[in-house]
Amino acid sequence: MNEVKYITVLDQEIGRIFQYKVDENDIPIGVIIHEWYEDFLHEKGHRLSNIEWMEHDDNRVIVQTPHGEIKQLQRDYDMVKSIEKNK
Repeated sequence: MNEVKYITVLDQEIGRIFQYKVDENDIPIGVIIHEWYEDFLHEKGHRLSNIEWMEHDDNRVIVQTPHGEIKQLQRDYDMVKSIEKNK
């Protein structure tokens, strides 16, 4: 079964939010998932000491407008921004 997960990262060092799509079939059997995700984020250029991250099933992003209106952003993407562009 091909299960897709998303990792959303709040990178406080550069003040941006990133979202990555991960195919769980790419994660080797027997590894500690939490550690694999942290290695993945480190490889993407994030410093683990400067980020907050979470793994989830839904890639939808919910925002609140300056007027208090709640909106759900409909995006289908692997990553919001490419960290390589910020280096």
